[in-house]
Amino acid sequence: MKYLTGIISLVILTVVFMSCGTSNRANKGLSFSSLEGEWWVYEMNGHVLDSGEQTPYLVFDMDQKVVFGYAGCNRLSGRIEYTPLQNHIIKFMQVITTRMACLDMSVEDEFLKTIDKVVHFDSPDSSTPIRTVNLYGTDGSKLLVLQKK
Repeated sequence: MKYLTGIISLVILTVVFMSCGTSNRANKGLSFSSLEGEWWVYEMNGHVLDSGEQTPYLVFDMDQKVVFGYAGCNRLSGRIEYTPLQNHIIKFMQVITTRMACLDMSVEDEFLKTIDKVVHFDSPDSSTPIRTVNLYGTDGSKLLVLQKK
């Protein structure tokens, strides 16, 4: 009986370790420099955005630790905080926008509220260059999906 319990425990541990390795394989080539460049916001809070005039995008300059782009009506800029020792932890700081008024500000309003909640990123891509990045909130929920321009 002890022999059977030992074998079952070994099988369970093997499955657990294999599943952990699988989730990390997709992020093996992911680093902060992977974010460099222009990214379209493909999905926000679980909803795929229509590509068009109001589609937000972000441009990351990782050397300068800044982000700029378009929020859906206005241009935006801000700082990025990350530490290489804290793997895939990221925060958008002091994000500011121009102050134009548009007829429909709903996409921009939601985007600015959402980007303020981001604390972590990963990628479902298993090879480089990375083409898709997911941004998550403190509760682990996927907030944004970015696709490389």
